[in-house]
Amino acid sequence: MNSCEYNRNSKSDDRNTNQKDSILGFERLKLRIDSLERRLALDSLSQENNASLLDTLGTVCVELANCYQNTPDAPLALWKATRAFRAAGSFSQAIECAKALTDAYPQHDLAPSALFYNALIFNEDLENIASAEFYLDRLLDEYPSDSLAPQAKAMKGLLGLNDQELLRKIGKGK
Repeated sequence: MNSCEYNRNSKSDDRNTNQKDSILGFERLKLRIDSLERRLALDSLSQENNASLLDTLGTVCVELANCYQNTPDAPLALWKATRAFRAAGSFSQAIECAKALTDAYPQHDLAPSALFYNALIFNEDLENIASAEFYLDRLLDEYPSDSLAPQAKAMKGLLGLNDQELLRKIGKGK
């Protein structure tokens, strides 16, 4: 899967699939996610490149979110996919999954975090200041009382600064 192919309009269960098969499929996906997360946690101290495992984790999370979008696990699966894809260096996939989370579940607790995360990806990984600012503004407009709002406001003032400028600005704030 080359992108976060989240489809809010797809049906949770195909009419030909009975409820038992649906529950088994859901549980299989959750077990696969848990297994991949455990494997990544065990490998976290090694020097190996885990991009393939991270990509697989992201893909399985997107599959769960697509197939079982009316469950409480769907937004969390999109969040996990966002983080896994970023860690794998698949920034466009990470951005798409975070967008899917905020678009499909704007009232979920993770929606502001997804906006902030996209700002981080655009600022730190892609060095696209305008897009980072867009996501910070969106967070501040849509979730002004969220705990991330002060961080978003502070981050806006630091966008585009090189290391030397950043240190100077931080030094003045003391």
